Amino acid sequence: MRNARVSVPEGIAKHPTTFDVGAHKLIVSKIQEGRWTVAVDERPLDASFQTQADAWEAGVREIHRLGGLARS
Repeated sequence: MRNARVSVPEGIAKHPTTFDVGAHKLIVSKIQEGRWTVAVDERPLDASFQTQADAWEAGVREIHRLGGLARS
């Protein structure tokens, strides 16, 4: 579920997890209970998400939008 734009102060991100997706890196971070953010190649998306899986999925969709994954 996509919510309003979120500004995350430096140092608040908790438990960042990095995923390699093709030639890109997704960084999913917990910013508070029930709130996750995602960055693609260190560029944060303008949304927060209720679950880590939702944040990861949004990051993968962004990579697809950028044309970063080859279709098989």
